[in-house]
Amino acid sequence: MREPQVHVAIVSGDDAFAARWVAELTACAALERRPPRCDFRFLAVAGGADALQLAQDDGLLQALVVDATTLPDSASLLPALAARRPEVDIFLMPEGDARPETLAVELLHREDTKPAHLFRQLVSALQRRARTPFADTLRDYVYSAKDAWHTPGHSGGDSLRDSPWVADFYELMGEHIFNTDLSVSVQTLDSLLEPHSVIQEAQALAAEAFGARHTFFVTNGTSTANKVILQQVVGAGGKVILDQACHKSVHHAVVLFGVEPVYLAASMNTRFGFYGPVPQEAVIGAIDAHPDARLLVLTSCTYDGFRYNLAPLIRHAHAAGIKVLVDEAWYAHGRFHPELHPCALDCAADYVTQSTHKMLSAFSQASMIHVADPDFDLYRFRENLNMHTSTSPQYAMIASLDVARKQMTLEGFARLQGCLRIAGQLREGIDRTGVFRVLTLEDMLPQSLRGDGIRLDPLKLSVDVSASGYSARQLQLALFEDYGIQIEKVTHNTLSILVTLGSTESKVLRLLNALQALARKAPGVRTDSAPRRVAAGLPSLTDFACLPREAYFAPAERLPLQGAGQGPNAALVGSVSADQVVPYPPGIPVLVPGQRISRDIAVFLCDLYNARSGIEIHGLVEHDGQPCLRVVQGLV
Repeated sequence: MREPQVHVAIVSGDDAFAARWVAELTACAALERRPPRCDFRFLAVAGGADALQLAQDDGLLQALVVDATTLPDSASLLPALAARRPEVDIFLMPEGDARPETLAVELLHREDTKPAHLFRQLVSALQRRARTPFADTLRDYVYSAKDAWHTPGHSGGDSLRDSPWVADFYELMGEHIFNTDLSVSVQTLDSLLEPHSVIQEAQALAAEAFGARHTFFVTNGTSTANKVILQQVVGAGGKVILDQACHKSVHHAVVLFGVEPVYLAASMNTRFGFYGPVPQEAVIGAIDAHPDARLLVLTSCTYDGFRYNLAPLIRHAHAAGIKVLVDEAWYAHGRFHPELHPCALDCAADYVTQSTHKMLSAFSQASMIHVADPDFDLYRFRENLNMHTSTSPQYAMIASLDVARKQMTLEGFARLQGCLRIAGQLREGIDRTGVFRVLTLEDMLPQSLRGDGIRLDPLKLSVDVSASGYSARQLQLALFEDYGIQIEKVTHNTLSILVTLGSTESKVLRLLNALQALARKAPGVRTDSAPRRVAAGLPSLTDFACLPREAYFAPAERLPLQGAGQGPNAALVGSVSADQVVPYPPGIPVLVPGQRISRDIAVFLCDLYNARSGIEIHGLVEHDGQPCLRVVQGLV
């Protein structure tokens, strides 16, 4: 494995001083024998503007040594550097005893500090960020080859390895998927339920990397993370303001904890089938109308990449004494590149949930909860978290969270630079087909959101296929069956493509080649035909007859979804849903318990069911081969 390159900038207005330090630090690096073995490069930077530009451009930059005694702009330079590259270590030579109170910097004395001592500090800081305390301990335990007389029953794979019936599964999964699957009996691996050693240290490093006061690892996804936060803030019931289009896990929590929801109607782009954020005016209006609410829940970014202008919304909620949870399941990468700033923690959210596995290098279900709430009750939170956490967590999943954090703090910026470049190549190449095009924010944004400061995650590409004559589902299947390419999701006329840390130039080439070939074969549509709008495809939010918890646990009956032919059953209209009904993807409920069923909703569900588009509809009940909905008895 090649040695990683590490760039360290000496920022000073004294050229001779900077040159001498570069030379002496380079000499120290040549003698270095301690791990991590790195290829150190020291760079002289003349002033603040050049330092900011280097931070903007250099993905290998790991540390800055700032000689504030020679820089007239040092007071503004330090926070600007920290904001642009929060993961980079800063060593400061201050004027006198001056030290920025809000920034984590190491202080050096310009005259007394020796280059060899500084080099040791640089290596120590790098080693700290490069540590994966849990993953390292897990690896060491596996390589120690202990005999297992404890759970799990496969005993490191021994139950499968020599079996004539299931050894093929062992060979498929590989040795280490089994011998890293351990149990709480192995005390050196700490306890996810009550961490006190390597898991505690790994979570502390993650909190520092993501900008939180506390971070907690979750091994059953952000769905559980969201429930834990609602239990923490409103577990005994209370009022919560939430986006109708938030993930179904939040709606589940509303049922579990007897929450009184104040639903904010999602904005809709009916041409392409996108749910958008709630207009800023509506969020602020709901806060003003419900000052007794205890929590505001927003999703940023959404599945399709919409990002709220969070700062004014969070300020308004805090002024009313309302805590804020931001579901950042799709935006765990937002902290690590200035083009993606600000993320929710930058905007002072109290709680942030992230699916580390969605865009970063963690295993599926591996998620994190980040906490910045100044009123946070750690003991209470741990009890709430433990109610939802398995006592037999998957240790490889925990290790993957540790490793994902390490990767982002050491090379996240450089990796995201590559992702942004690949996203640009895809946009250009897809648009060049002349048949498919990547939608812009202006294309996707509902009219009600213009002027709200909404931004789009550039790593989520929505491709309009309307001009091809194909449905998005047809193209999804063609890409998979004919070209071996699996995309993220579809609407009726768009494909969603995710650019992640695992995206490569080879994958770009194959995807563009496939789309070019499909474009050449496309039947096309008449140029004079108007864009098809799917009014019934996105039904409006309807009113509630009772609290979701009351409806969910009330006596219920099944009513067929369809009446005569494949149309909706007229008996459904006006009845009250007892269940949550969720098309997946994207996992946004069309109905939640207690909500009245409108004709538009019934038509939408019938159309979706009969389309056989590959979208699952969670909450539909099959009875005698027919799709049914559960509705509350006697409540109309």
